[in-house]
Amino acid sequence: MSASAPPRYGRPLVLEQLVADGHHVIEASAGTGKTFILEHLVIDRVLQGVDLTKILVVTFTERAAAELRARIRALLWRLVSTAREPAKPVADPAWTLDETALKRLLHALSRIDAATISTIHAFCQRLLTENAFAHR
Repeated sequence: MSASAPPRYGRPLVLEQLVADGHHVIEASAGTGKTFILEHLVIDRVLQGVDLTKILVVTFTERAAAELRARIRALLWRLVSTAREPAKPVADPAWTLDETALKRLLHALSRIDAATISTIHAFCQRLLTENAFAHR
């Protein structure tokens, strides 16, 4: 009896165009899918083994930052749910949701509130506060 293949989840084709371990700036007009790309890019890095708390996501407004955090959390939950279900056919490209992927997703879910998903202003304020007395 052979083991069944792990579930898979569709990976946006646009991620194929991005450098796997580089820095990314996504700039475009309203309604063009920036948030969609960012949330999937974060998940892509998590599935590659990057700790969610080591990823910096900066946006312009508090509303956008809150929405992005909520969407990343929701996508993490969808992927965890998919990983726990029997495999269904999915077109390529796709993420394979094996045991390692499930562990990474669950770890990211446990750390989502500690992730740096903020406004430019909040990020700068955090750096200044954390390094207020740092000097050489």
